[in-house]
Amino acid sequence: MPYAIFQCVLRKVMFGCLIMLFVKDDQVNSIKRMHTAKVKTGTGGMTANKGSTSLRFNYDDTSFMFLNCHLTSGQEKVKERFDDLM
Repeated sequence: MPYAIFQCVLRKVMFGCLIMLFVKDDQVNSIKRMHTAKVKTGTGGMTANKGSTSLRFNYDDTSFMFLNCHLTSGQEKVKERFDDLM
């Protein structure tokens, strides 16, 4: 049985947050409207030790969005995590 060949069509890196999209070679033309973003939230948005990377794309007629985030830690910091997400 032959193996499928994949290629990385999208990637975004921010310090320790990495997000990548791998697609089979025969499906690459089905991927449209690709966008990536990264947001630094550490030290008031000045450092990349906290934050997120994301990607959004359409596969044929279906829209997908994936988010990789590293938020403020600690049980008592729920408000800070929600603020970072916003």
